[in-house]
Amino acid sequence: MATEMQLRKLDKAFSHLDADGSGYVEQQDLNNLGVRLLANFGVVHDAPKAQRLAEDFGTFWQELAKVLDVDHDRRLSPQEWRDGMTSAFVHGDAFDRSFRPGALAVLRLADTDDDGRVSRDEFATMQRAFGTPVGEINIAFDKLDADEDGYLTIDELMTGVRQFYIGADETAPGNWFFGTI
Repeated sequence: MATEMQLRKLDKAFSHLDADGSGYVEQQDLNNLGVRLLANFGVVHDAPKAQRLAEDFGTFWQELAKVLDVDHDRRLSPQEWRDGMTSAFVHGDAFDRSFRPGALAVLRLADTDDDGRVSRDEFATMQRAFGTPVGEINIAFDKLDADEDGYLTIDELMTGVRQFYIGADETAPGNWFFGTI
Protein backbone atom coordinates (compact mmCIF):
# COMPACT_ATOMS: atom_id res chain seq x y z
CA MET A 1 0.00 0.00 0.00
CA ALA A 2 1.25 3.49 -0.79
CA THR A 3 1.48 6.21 1.81
CA GLU A 4 -0.76 9.26 1.62
CA MET A 5 2.25 11.34 0.51
CA GLN A 6 3.09 8.85 -2.26
CA LEU A 7 -0.49 8.97 -3.48
CA ARG A 8 -0.42 12.80 -3.56
CA LYS A 9 2.77 12.66 -5.64
CA LEU A 10 1.26 10.11 -8.02
CA ASP A 11 -1.86 12.26 -8.37
CA LYS A 12 0.29 15.30 -9.17
CA ALA A 13 2.18 13.30 -11.80
CA PHE A 14 -1.12 12.14 -13.30
CA SER A 15 -2.32 15.73 -13.59
CA HIS A 16 0.94 16.71 -15.33
CA LEU A 17 0.38 14.04 -17.95
CA ASP A 18 -3.36 14.65 -18.30
CA ALA A 19 -2.76 18.22 -19.44
CA ASP A 20 -5.93 18.21 -21.57
CA GLY A 21 -8.03 17.43 -18.50
CA SER A 22 -9.76 14.42 -20.05
CA GLY A 23 -9.49 12.44 -16.82
CA TYR A 24 -7.27 9.84 -18.48
CA VAL A 25 -3.63 9.50 -19.46
CA GLU A 26 -3.26 8.33 -23.05
CA GLN A 27 -0.34 7.91 -25.41
CA GLN A 28 -1.24 11.26 -26.98
CA ASP A 29 -0.70 12.91 -23.59
CA LEU A 30 2.91 11.71 -23.59
CA ASN A 31 3.29 12.84 -27.19
CA ASN A 32 1.95 16.26 -26.22
CA LEU A 33 4.36 16.49 -23.29
CA GLY A 34 7.19 15.71 -25.69
CA VAL A 35 6.02 18.45 -28.06
CA ARG A 36 5.83 20.95 -25.17
CA LEU A 37 9.32 20.02 -23.99
CA LEU A 38 10.80 20.30 -27.47
CA ALA A 39 9.06 23.64 -28.09
CA ASN A 40 10.17 25.05 -24.73
CA PHE A 41 13.79 24.14 -25.47
CA GLY A 42 13.62 25.14 -29.13
CA VAL A 43 14.62 21.65 -30.32
CA VAL A 44 13.42 20.57 -33.75
CA HIS A 45 11.63 17.24 -34.03
CA ASP A 46 14.37 15.56 -36.08
CA ALA A 47 17.25 16.49 -33.75
CA PRO A 48 18.96 13.55 -31.99
CA LYS A 49 17.64 14.60 -28.56
CA ALA A 50 14.12 14.84 -29.97
CA GLN A 51 14.39 11.39 -31.54
CA ARG A 52 15.67 9.93 -28.27
CA LEU A 53 12.84 11.55 -26.35
CA ALA A 54 10.25 10.17 -28.79
CA GLU A 55 11.73 6.67 -28.62
CA ASP A 56 11.96 6.63 -24.84
CA PHE A 57 8.45 8.07 -24.40
CA GLY A 58 7.14 5.41 -26.80
CA THR A 59 8.82 2.67 -24.76
CA PHE A 60 7.55 4.23 -21.55
CA TRP A 61 3.97 4.31 -22.85
CA GLN A 62 4.15 0.67 -23.95
CA GLU A 63 5.38 -0.35 -20.50
CA LEU A 64 2.75 1.77 -18.76
CA ALA A 65 -0.04 0.36 -20.91
CA LYS A 66 1.16 -3.22 -20.42
CA VAL A 67 1.33 -2.91 -16.64
CA LEU A 68 -1.29 -0.29 -15.75
CA ASP A 69 -4.08 -0.53 -18.35
CA VAL A 70 -6.06 -3.31 -16.68
CA ASP A 71 -9.23 -2.79 -18.73
CA HIS A 72 -7.25 -2.60 -22.02
CA ASP A 73 -8.96 0.57 -23.26
CA ARG A 74 -5.61 2.18 -24.24
CA ARG A 75 -5.94 4.86 -21.59
CA LEU A 76 -5.20 5.05 -17.89
CA SER A 77 -7.80 6.15 -15.39
CA PRO A 78 -6.68 7.84 -12.18
CA GLN A 79 -7.32 4.57 -10.30
CA GLU A 80 -5.38 2.48 -12.81
CA TRP A 81 -2.53 5.00 -12.55
CA ARG A 82 -2.50 4.91 -8.74
CA ASP A 83 -2.82 1.15 -8.44
CA GLY A 84 -0.39 0.33 -11.24
CA MET A 85 2.24 2.89 -10.30
CA THR A 86 2.08 1.66 -6.71
CA SER A 87 2.44 -2.02 -7.56
CA ALA A 88 4.88 -1.78 -10.48
CA PHE A 89 6.98 1.23 -9.52
CA VAL A 90 6.62 2.04 -5.82
CA HIS A 91 6.65 -1.59 -4.62
CA GLY A 92 7.91 -3.29 -7.78
CA ASP A 93 11.11 -3.10 -9.78
CA ALA A 94 9.80 -1.50 -12.99
CA PHE A 95 11.25 1.96 -12.35
CA ASP A 96 14.71 1.37 -13.82
CA ARG A 97 13.46 -0.67 -16.78
CA SER A 98 10.39 1.36 -17.69
CA PHE A 99 10.55 4.83 -16.23
CA ARG A 100 14.23 5.74 -16.02
CA PRO A 101 14.93 5.92 -19.79
CA GLY A 102 12.15 8.46 -20.41
CA ALA A 103 13.15 10.51 -17.39
CA LEU A 104 16.78 10.54 -18.52
CA ALA A 105 15.77 11.66 -22.01
CA VAL A 106 13.88 14.61 -20.49
CA LEU A 107 16.81 15.53 -18.25
CA ARG A 108 19.28 15.29 -21.12
CA LEU A 109 17.02 17.53 -23.18
CA ALA A 110 17.02 20.03 -20.31
CA ASP A 111 20.84 19.94 -20.27
CA THR A 112 20.99 22.18 -23.33
CA ASP A 113 24.77 22.58 -23.37
CA ASP A 114 25.45 18.88 -22.62
CA ASP A 115 27.67 19.65 -19.63
CA GLY A 116 25.97 17.07 -17.38
CA ARG A 117 24.26 19.79 -15.36
CA VAL A 118 20.96 21.63 -15.49
CA SER A 119 20.94 25.31 -14.58
CA ARG A 120 18.10 27.06 -12.80
CA ASP A 121 16.88 28.45 -16.15
CA GLU A 122 17.03 25.05 -17.86
CA PHE A 123 15.18 23.50 -14.93
CA ALA A 124 12.50 26.21 -15.14
CA THR A 125 12.06 25.61 -18.87
CA MET A 126 11.57 21.89 -18.24
CA GLN A 127 9.16 22.50 -15.36
CA ARG A 128 6.97 24.85 -17.40
CA ALA A 129 6.42 22.04 -19.92
CA PHE A 130 5.13 19.87 -17.09
CA GLY A 131 2.82 22.61 -15.85
CA THR A 132 4.57 23.23 -12.55
CA PRO A 133 3.31 26.52 -11.12
CA VAL A 134 5.87 29.26 -11.80
CA GLY A 135 6.00 30.25 -8.14
CA GLU A 136 7.04 26.72 -7.16
CA ILE A 137 9.82 26.17 -9.69
CA ASN A 138 12.52 28.04 -7.76
CA ILE A 139 11.44 26.35 -4.53
CA ALA A 140 11.82 22.96 -6.21
CA PHE A 141 15.23 23.87 -7.61
CA ASP A 142 16.47 25.10 -4.22
CA LYS A 143 15.30 21.92 -2.46
CA LEU A 144 17.07 19.74 -5.03
CA ASP A 145 20.29 21.81 -5.11
CA ALA A 146 21.70 20.38 -1.88
CA ASP A 147 25.23 21.70 -2.47
CA GLU A 148 23.84 25.13 -3.43
CA ASP A 149 26.13 25.46 -6.46
CA GLY A 150 23.33 26.73 -8.72
CA TYR A 151 23.25 23.57 -10.83
CA LEU A 152 21.67 20.14 -10.67
CA THR A 153 23.64 17.26 -12.12
CA ILE A 154 21.81 14.65 -14.14
CA ASP A 155 22.55 12.16 -11.32
CA GLU A 156 21.12 14.54 -8.70
CA LEU A 157 18.03 15.01 -10.85
CA MET A 158 17.56 11.26 -11.38
CA THR A 159 17.79 10.79 -7.62
CA GLY A 160 15.11 13.46 -7.26
CA VAL A 161 12.91 11.82 -9.90
CA ARG A 162 13.21 8.46 -8.14
CA GLN A 163 12.38 10.05 -4.77
CA PHE A 164 9.37 11.81 -6.28
CA TYR A 165 7.85 8.86 -8.08
CA ILE A 166 8.61 5.98 -5.74
CA GLY A 167 10.08 7.35 -2.50
CA ALA A 168 8.40 7.08 0.89
CA ASP A 169 10.82 9.28 2.86
CA GLU A 170 8.79 12.39 3.67
CA THR A 171 11.98 14.45 4.11
CA ALA A 172 13.56 13.56 0.74
CA PRO A 173 14.40 16.59 -1.43
CA GLY A 174 12.94 14.81 -4.47
CA ASN A 175 9.45 15.17 -3.03
CA TRP A 176 9.74 18.79 -4.16
CA PHE A 177 10.67 17.88 -7.75
CA PHE A 178 7.46 19.44 -9.11
CA GLY A 179 6.87 21.92 -6.27
CA THR A 180 4.62 21.37 -3.31
CA ILE A 181 2.63 18.16 -3.02
